[in-house]
Amino acid sequence: METTENACFHCGEPIPENTLLFVLRDGQKKPVCCAGCQAVAELIFSSGLGRYYQFRQDLGRKAEQDLRRELEAWQGCDDRESLWGAELAEGRRDLLLQTEGIRCAACAWLIRSHLENAAGVHSVQVDTATGYTRIIWSPALSRLSRLAASLMELGYKPHLPLASAEEQGRQQERRDSMKRLGVAGLGMMQVMMYAVGLYAGDAFGIAAAERSFLEWVSLMVTLPVLLYSGRIFFHGAWRSIRAGRPGMDVPVALAISLAFVASCYNFFTGRGEVWFDSVVMFIFFLSLGRHIEMMLRHRNLQAGTALARLLPEWAERITGQGRERVPSSDLVQGDRVLVRVGESFPADGALALGSTEVDEALLTGESRAIERHAGDAVIAGTINLSQPVEVEVTASGDETTVSALGRLLLLAQSRRPSSSAIPQWLVPVFIVSVLVIAGLTWLGWQTVDPDRGFSAMLSVLVASCPCALSLALPVVYAAASHRLLDEGILLTRGDALDALTRIDTVVFDKTGTLTRGTPEITSIEMNPERATVSEDEALEIAAALEASSAHPIARAFRETADAAGARENTRVSDLKVHAASGVEGRIRGMTWKIGKADFACSEGRGMHDDSIWLSDESGWVARFGLQDALRQGAGNIVEQLRSDHLAMAILSGDSKEAVEQVAARLQITDYQARQTPQMKLEKLAALRSGGQRVLMIGDGVNDAPVLAAADVSMTVKGGAELANSAADLILTSDSLDLVSKAMETARRTRQLVRQNLTWAVVYNVSVMPLAVSGALKPWMAALGMSLSSLLVVANASRLVRRGQGERHTDQQQALEAES
Repeated sequence: METTENACFHCGEPIPENTLLFVLRDGQKKPVCCAGCQAVAELIFSSGLGRYYQFRQDLGRKAEQDLRRELEAWQGCDDRESLWGAELAEGRRDLLLQTEGIRCAACAWLIRSHLENAAGVHSVQVDTATGYTRIIWSPALSRLSRLAASLMELGYKPHLPLASAEEQGRQQERRDSMKRLGVAGLGMMQVMMYAVGLYAGDAFGIAAAERSFLEWVSLMVTLPVLLYSGRIFFHGAWRSIRAGRPGMDVPVALAISLAFVASCYNFFTGRGEVWFDSVVMFIFFLSLGRHIEMMLRHRNLQAGTALARLLPEWAERITGQGRERVPSSDLVQGDRVLVRVGESFPADGALALGSTEVDEALLTGESRAIERHAGDAVIAGTINLSQPVEVEVTASGDETTVSALGRLLLLAQSRRPSSSAIPQWLVPVFIVSVLVIAGLTWLGWQTVDPDRGFSAMLSVLVASCPCALSLALPVVYAAASHRLLDEGILLTRGDALDALTRIDTVVFDKTGTLTRGTPEITSIEMNPERATVSEDEALEIAAALEASSAHPIARAFRETADAAGARENTRVSDLKVHAASGVEGRIRGMTWKIGKADFACSEGRGMHDDSIWLSDESGWVARFGLQDALRQGAGNIVEQLRSDHLAMAILSGDSKEAVEQVAARLQITDYQARQTPQMKLEKLAALRSGGQRVLMIGDGVNDAPVLAAADVSMTVKGGAELANSAADLILTSDSLDLVSKAMETARRTRQLVRQNLTWAVVYNVSVMPLAVSGALKPWMAALGMSLSSLLVVANASRLVRRGQGERHTDQQQALEAES
């Protein structure tokens, strides 16, 4: 992927004015935006890894220019064995690092090639989908900080290993599943190719030596498929039998083992048929269904990682000797930490020194910044907005408010209503019925033609194999997931689509869901006595004063000024930030203030309105009205839900006035403010006890428990990671119009699920008499099973094709409208 001439060769960002940095590539100068990107690019070329720039599919991550603080923090962890990774043989460790900035296969190749040349590193694996880098290394030959430095000097940012046994388990499960599926797929293709020769030989004749050779090769290919890919079915069957609840694995394992043993017997004795093709087909199609189910299940198991990522990795602890940078997990009650502007609080605590404003929107739903003074409590994960403060830790780790929310989330997930198209009691009944029918078939043929008894029994087991039934749901959910992803919606729980078609009540969070969660300037009132200052000039001055602030209100001024085309070269000197009040500075020789009424101007003393005032030495100049803007599509989706006769409610942690205002604009009469996570759960329980099925739409950490407990849940773009981990569907676009697209896809998905289940049941029931009568040979049953499974897959794929067709039509209509 190449960049334009005015963009950085490494990261693609614009080249700042008067920056003349470059790197040499094939004798040509390539511009870079900073010394950090220059150092990274030169390292890549000097290491002989320049092919990265040829094959990358996305631009690199902008390099950090000052890595010293980060590297010193990692060096402080070198002697902590708990961070080295899982213990392996010969003193090696298995380290799993979340690596920020991995964007394509070229990134994975670059990291792997660079790290494998480092001392003490034995192997490196990079998962581009999850961003995890797995390193097998020897602590005796290297240091943890050296591994981190190797990643950082390439422009990637490693995060502290979270010792996530769950995540490592999921990674291993994915790898094992892919290996089993790959072996089964390759084996099936090979054995089916040989089987075509054997079937043709039955029809047109074949020499005995050639038949024996094809059967021998089929046996050799089937054996590793059976022992490796098929092992999981035998384990599952044994576990279910020991538990006294036979599952679907029992007839599968029985059919596979009987078919393989009988085929081997017939091959070595030189008489009868072989069914190696049936064995590998069984294993492949069932492995495919299980792999799809596993991928969907893993998407909904990210709560632990999301909870950990909500807090900062590092904290600046104040000690008697000065300051030290330590992992946030090391903090204990009584520690004092420094939290700078824009940083998150690493633990629950109380302000020990200083005053500031705190953004608690994701945790509490409060849309406005909250003033905090010495002695006031602060919550881990909230953001310091105004000025650096010192905090005394009162709770850390599992004792924080965020961890309590995580426990509430897990409790809510455990109580989530389950929906399944196949009743649980049906599985053992089906299994026992199949085994009884197979046994009776064998006994019946003993009185008629004993030589055909085993073949008929095997045909029964093969014909009843629930391949199509087991694929009926996962393939439709996979197709629906693909369709939704194309629309900008990520599906994390397949059966949520069925539940989505049954909802009758929609509950919204307010801040960040129905609204953008950030203020915007809705009105500007100029002082009629100060006609010499125009509205554009007032906006320009306000934006200049707020230019260096991380406060959400400051962003509103900058965005409005940019949209109005205000000049960006207004110089501010003697800038002072007054915590929880405002900002003052000198512009063009005059002192200006912007902030609350009682701070900015004498006329506003005693006033407590929500406006922001701008004043100079002569008095107030402008008054800016701010409002939390509605999210795009909020009005449309509310109207559509109302036309579909769905009840709606708002549950928000924000103030009563703010919630009332949004409810009035959207004409939603059922709303409640100042709701804690527990109160939201209680409201949800009350709705469900009244027989209502609820769709919950939210975005904040405080919404995670109620999202997990609802019949169906969605999060919007920009939602907290913990909320996303609890949601069934994640909207990746700013517009709430995607909610209606999700509902439409859910209705179509339900139709396809019903069609697939109907076909699977009809097929199994219709072929059973043929199998019992002996008219259906095992290879015919295997072929029918495969065709039935393919029909189920093809029917599910119609959902994707329909979505592609609709998008093509929309594009054509858009082109016609433009012309």
